[in-house]
Amino acid sequence: MKYRYILYLLLGTFVISSCKKFLDEVPSSVLVAENFYKTEADAEAAVTATYDGLNDQSNIYYRGIYLLGELPTDNAECGQGVANAYIFAIKNYTYGPVNDRIYTFYTAAYKTIANANVAIEKIPLITMDAAKQKRLVAEAKFIRALLYFNLVRLFGDVPLVLRPVTSLEGVNEPRSAVALVYAQIIADLQAGVTDLDAVNTGTNTGRATKNSAIALLSKVYLTLKDFKLASEQSKLILDNTSYGLLDSYFDVFTPANRSNKEILFAIQSKGGTGTANGFSLALYLPRSTIPLPGGGTVGGNSADVPTLEFYNSFAAGDLRKNRTFFTAYNAGGGLVTFRPHWYKYFDPSAISNLGDGSLNYAVLRYSDILLTYAESLNELDGAPSAVAYESINKVRRRAYGLPINEASTAVDLSGLTQQGFRDALLNERRWEFGFEDQRWFDLVRTGKLVEVMRAKGYTAIQNFHVLFPIPQRERDVNKSLTQNDGYPQ
Repeated sequence: MKYRYILYLLLGTFVISSCKKFLDEVPSSVLVAENFYKTEADAEAAVTATYDGLNDQSNIYYRGIYLLGELPTDNAECGQGVANAYIFAIKNYTYGPVNDRIYTFYTAAYKTIANANVAIEKIPLITMDAAKQKRLVAEAKFIRALLYFNLVRLFGDVPLVLRPVTSLEGVNEPRSAVALVYAQIIADLQAGVTDLDAVNTGTNTGRATKNSAIALLSKVYLTLKDFKLASEQSKLILDNTSYGLLDSYFDVFTPANRSNKEILFAIQSKGGTGTANGFSLALYLPRSTIPLPGGGTVGGNSADVPTLEFYNSFAAGDLRKNRTFFTAYNAGGGLVTFRPHWYKYFDPSAISNLGDGSLNYAVLRYSDILLTYAESLNELDGAPSAVAYESINKVRRRAYGLPINEASTAVDLSGLTQQGFRDALLNERRWEFGFEDQRWFDLVRTGKLVEVMRAKGYTAIQNFHVLFPIPQRERDVNKSLTQNDGYPQ
């Protein structure tokens, strides 16, 4: 296992064969980064490899982040398809430093950071168009910032690796203080604000843009409780007419509408190719329940399922409920009903090939920035202002199928104290972002994780569970790593 760890840290010294044709008769022993990163195509390949790291469905986005960001909250539970004891431990707050799901996320994040570091270091050495060169480096920095933002929130102090590790001497990197990690995240995103493309067009669909970086900065500052900067960054997005809420919440997640004005950054899925390279549906669809027209049933596993309490928490008329969950479906073999399952990322065209869903995974959405703005203003002003109310009420109006920009006495919030507005925001974020893996981060950021989970019967949760443990297998390799408080040292 030690050699596997070293392998991914040394990843930057090897060529990813799918990204470039090998030079004639160059021995494999010398196919190192210095021999590979020579052309503009090589630069593109380096950044593509970095994006590909985000799209590993078991490790980082999709299920990797789900198991840490959604499962250990009041939104989700283990369904009948879960057989892994480590997953049950995450749900029940009985996990420790030896947990294969926590380890998998942690190491996959650093593997992708290693790809980003190679791109950031090597692309500036290539003779190519200067503007494109800066943009590609900024894309790699955006991905590095996104991953470190997840890591620092999940684990606290983490190793801050900013260069390719090319020898065993670079393996024993100690943990860096949270403040240093955030400083690097901000620096990487500010580079993106300067050097990334302004918006996505047909040629750069799916890539990080200047506005992706601004949106992520607003969430970083909100987490740091720098509400002034959070409000300033979020307002830049809200003032940009290239983005906005769709009229229908349902349409945000429709496969035919996978790229829309509400999405500021998403993990891309190819899907529809028959090669199982899309958003995988199997783990969250009902198990052996939905009949297919030609016989047999949809191969769902009912592993990742919502709690009934979350399902029942939506108010009457909230249309988000029927996009977040479903309890009945007809795949052509007849209508069947079942307990609530996740529906938000369901792609009907992949019903016979569940690994081939075509929906993208939304990381940053316009509604998130509206609610970030509302929260920042409430904290800055000491009470909810008219602008803060309007920001949250736009999200609520859309949720109930009402015109977004027209006041509604039926659903608009008003007359709340500062604390009442905080509580309303936390609830709104829960309903807006169910199955988008934000709940754990929101509960921790607002200091509510332990309180909420204990109130709902999770008696094993302790105050130290606001951070996950540093994986023991990493500490076995890297003797410089300390452990978070509360876990075996």
